[in-house]
Amino acid sequence: MIKPNSKPTPEEIFNFPCDYPVKVMGKDCHELHTEMCAIIERYAGEIHSSQISSRKSTKGNYISYTVRIVATSVSQLNSINKELQGHPLIAYIL
Repeated sequence: MIKPNSKPTPEEIFNFPCDYPVKVMGKDCHELHTEMCAIIERYAGEIHSSQISSRKSTKGNYISYTVRIVATSVSQLNSINKELQGHPLIAYIL
């Protein structure tokens, strides 16, 4: 329960476990897909192809992925984001 005049905690906002979209953008190459999946699977378990959607940029140089996972905690999401941010093939995380 959120207290009046207080900032809600991430746990109060997300109500774990919950569906959560991890959005990643980078150069369109097979390695990006492989590396992104490996990082997310380390923290969220095996990803099925039905959990992944993608969209290429207008010129086809970049691709964005949305991977839907079951998020279980703020620390899990922070770990995923931190490792994705540190990967050289990944340009943006939303």
